[in-house]
Amino acid sequence: MKRAAYLLNLESLTYDEAIKLQSEMASMVSEHDVLEKYELFCGVDVAYSNQNAVAAAVIQDKDGRIVEVSKHRCVVRHVYVPGLLFLREAPPMLNAIKGLKNDFDVLLVDGNGRLHPRKFGIACYIGIVLDKPTIGVAKKLLCGQVKRVNSRRVVMLNDDVVGEEVFKNVYVSVGHKISLSTATKIVKGLTKNGQMPSPILAAHKIANEELGRKV
Repeated sequence: MKRAAYLLNLESLTYDEAIKLQSEMASMVSEHDVLEKYELFCGVDVAYSNQNAVAAAVIQDKDGRIVEVSKHRCVVRHVYVPGLLFLREAPPMLNAIKGLKNDFDVLLVDGNGRLHPRKFGIACYIGIVLDKPTIGVAKKLLCGQVKRVNSRRVVMLNDDVVGEEVFKNVYVSVGHKISLSTATKIVKGLTKNGQMPSPILAAHKIANEELGRKV
């Protein structure tokens, strides 16, 4: 598939077209590590008030210090449909990331990657568009079943491991260009008190603060 075919105006897609796009792009996802070390981590999240949205992208170093923040305010056209979050949130997330001046090693998206009915959640879409190592981190189990394998709680879908529950109600999955084992290590290392990883928490806080600010 040519790059132009998936860098579409997502607002123009029907739900059937979006599902077809996910199915076609799923084979493009790489679940292999491309880096040996990760020092700069970018978290991205979106806050809403009706159809008004603010996306925030926050780069942190490995000590949790904020390196840079980028925000993007917009009006979203699509409503939330389970399994099609990328239609609603990928455009504002990508615009916030595009506003960053600094590069980062890995992106953490508030949403699923491979842990998805078509194995292609929003973290996969954004990872492929950016061609960057990307991790999906979600607070709810979208699909599949959690099974204990040794000391791990993996998420199984059609006999495939598509993610891992690293803390209670925190589900990690591959977005692009990273292995599940590395993704879980990164998320665990960036998380305190079993919550979401700190770059995503920072993005969530900043997006909500910006949303509440009068413009």
